[in-house]
Amino acid sequence: MGKKLPAQKVREVLLRKWGQVGAFSFNTVSNGVFLIKFDNGQARDWIVDNGPWDIWGYHLALRKWTRGMSLKLEDCNSFPVWVKLSNVPVHLWTKLGLSYIASVLGRPLYIDAPTTNRQALAFSRVCLDMSAASSFPNTILLDQDEGATTVIGIEYPWKP
Repeated sequence: MGKKLPAQKVREVLLRKWGQVGAFSFNTVSNGVFLIKFDNGQARDWIVDNGPWDIWGYHLALRKWTRGMSLKLEDCNSFPVWVKLSNVPVHLWTKLGLSYIASVLGRPLYIDAPTTNRQALAFSRVCLDMSAASSFPNTILLDQDEGATTVIGIEYPWKP
């Protein structure tokens, strides 16, 4: 997001980054919009789960295609963003708990594998569909039982 990248060069970079995961076709739809079709869902899911992806410092906003989805860049009023959440209470370290916290920022889409498997509890990574008009807060004040509150830290890999 943020700059028109040459399609052929983008394709070459993605082949180097993703080629060993699985085959895909790459098509230019319009100015700055590409349609990437993976030969299998497992490769697609790995790409989505292991983002965010950048090319030359520019973020690639990836989302699964849905019927009726606009492929015009100007119609993009929200985009997927991987966020890091820190200081998450252990009892909320579940898909439901993390989705509850993340829903303050946007619509939860994915939780990365290390978070799901509780491999490290220092932070969690959640992919959200966020509004382009978001204020991108750095913290969330979470109300807990018996009047206690917790400040959840938020880190973004990039901001528009």
